[in-house]
Amino acid sequence: MPNLQLELRHVSAHTETTRAPILLLHGAFAGAWCWQAVQDDLAAAGWDSYALSLRGHGHSDGDLLLASATINDFIADVEVALAQIGEPCILVGHSLGGYLAQQIAERHTIAGLVLLASIPPYGLSGSLAYMSALHPNLLMGLQSFALGHTSKPEAALLQHLLFAKNTAMQVVDDFAAHAQLESMTALSELWMPNWWKNLPRFPKFPVLVLGAGDDSIIPFGDVQITAQAWSVNPVILPEAGHAMMCDRTQPQLMQALLAWLEQQYTG
Repeated sequence: MPNLQLELRHVSAHTETTRAPILLLHGAFAGAWCWQAVQDDLAAAGWDSYALSLRGHGHSDGDLLLASATINDFIADVEVALAQIGEPCILVGHSLGGYLAQQIAERHTIAGLVLLASIPPYGLSGSLAYMSALHPNLLMGLQSFALGHTSKPEAALLQHLLFAKNTAMQVVDDFAAHAQLESMTALSELWMPNWWKNLPRFPKFPVLVLGAGDDSIIPFGDVQITAQAWSVNPVILPEAGHAMMCDRTQPQLMQALLAWLEQQYTG
């Protein structure tokens, strides 16, 4: 396997800091670009952050290898990023990135874990059942894009699938312009439930589990399962959509995230 050059977008804190850096992990069909507003807000609040694009995503190498990329391949990408940063990070993972962050947290020394609308430890089966029952049209549209039947997702599909109500269409259109194909190999690994992975953990680092109240992909039950697995209570942003770091509720996300960071790391 050739060495892949991975995009790792670093935004420095506006003031000198000794705090642990934050590593942001994107979800499926996205890239480091989705964290731009979050990184800007973190920098203003005094936090160094890095946003990784997994192989075949964003400006990272590996386009031709994306279809066969596995979960372990993506975990290896995160490990490369951690090695480049060179110190324990606070991992912030969204959706698929949240699943990867949980795997990393069990294998490496980290400074903290934040899970945003994350795939739970046992996988995607609950999400598929939820979408099949309540949002079958959205699921079919997502599958059509995921299988390459359409080159770009429709903005109307993304608006209902990912975003809080009344999010500006300009925001949705921008996300649609950046969205890309995903590794169905990696996603298919998460379809079969691994219930044993829900066993509770008792981490020695702080954990925050944030759920979206208007999420069409991750049901509330899965948010609860994730929180229970990490021995914390979930925090729900009532109006947020699945892509909470990009939609109109992003300021609410940052308020919750920054308050938690200040509480956990600065006293």
